[in-house]
Amino acid sequence: MTDTKPLPVPRAGSALGDSVRFVGRFLSSPTSVGAVLPSSRYLAYMMVRDLRLQRGDLVVEYGPGTGPMTQALAKLDLVHRGIDYLGIELDPEFHATLSHRFPDLAFHLGSVADVVKILDERGHRQARAIISGLPFASLPTSIQAAVVRGTYRVLADDGEFRTFQYVHAYPLPAARRFRRLMAKRFHGYVRSVPVLRNVPPAYVLSYTK
Repeated sequence: MTDTKPLPVPRAGSALGDSVRFVGRFLSSPTSVGAVLPSSRYLAYMMVRDLRLQRGDLVVEYGPGTGPMTQALAKLDLVHRGIDYLGIELDPEFHATLSHRFPDLAFHLGSVADVVKILDERGHRQARAIISGLPFASLPTSIQAAVVRGTYRVLADDGEFRTFQYVHAYPLPAARRFRRLMAKRFHGYVRSVPVLRNVPPAYVLSYTK
């Protein structure tokens, strides 16, 4: 019998601790976590660099996990700049970790497929930026389509959606399917150079309406 309990964490908030926690969640739910290790700070930096944000804007993060991209966003001093943040996390353990680690930021426990409803219930109309750490390539087609539809509805006309795909997975059918879904609704598309200091290396994909 396989024991799928989360592995013990060496130290809360440490890089090693986050990696061990991430491996534990991957082993117990590989389709929802989608990666063996959390994103590196180098990939997180590429995901948030040069975001055009101003007071009153909303940033939404899909699937924050243990928070590497959340940390990169927090370094942008969102709270003091009057910028709202909402992280949507499906995993209860990750959600609890994020809420403890980033007490000044808001997190919702639920599915990003419900992003329209979630923002409406919280009094938000649109997001200026959406940052996604979701494993889109491993999501069922119906969920992919629901997330793309919801993302288009809540993203401001001059907003930007960013996600990433691993270099080795980029040409695979599921990854191509997601990009085709996005291309039907979003006209602007930019792919970054490979972020080699991530395991595995990844591209950052940026979409605009």
